[in-house]
Amino acid sequence: MEKSEEEIKEWKEYRLSILEQKSKSDDDFEKYITFIAAGGLGLTLTFIDKISPLHTSICVWLIVMGWFMLASTLFINLLSHYLSSRFNEKTVQNIDDTLSYEELINNIDRRNKTISNLNLSSY
Repeated sequence: MEKSEEEIKEWKEYRLSILEQKSKSDDDFEKYITFIAAGGLGLTLTFIDKISPLHTSICVWLIVMGWFMLASTLFINLLSHYLSSRFNEKTVQNIDDTLSYEELINNIDRRNKTISNLNLSSY
């Protein structure tokens, strides 16, 4: 059964609204990861400075490993944001260069895979 022009338009609008919600949700999630990692790093530094001095601590390696993991999360998250911005610019350039549809989709898929892998590694 064929869909009417109005139904197709409604589905396209609905699809666009879903993509906008997904984008907002992804942005919020990455923002919260950054806040949690930065907050955790700040809290442990304050804890070591004010409550339990480093020279009296027992498992210093655990604290250092935690700091490294929190700092890595922050770095990977920032790298993901930077690359996402650069990849968007490249996609716009590809569209302006009138690449074929297949080439454009392949480029976008490759770039999205890179960002997805970075995002997964920062969780």
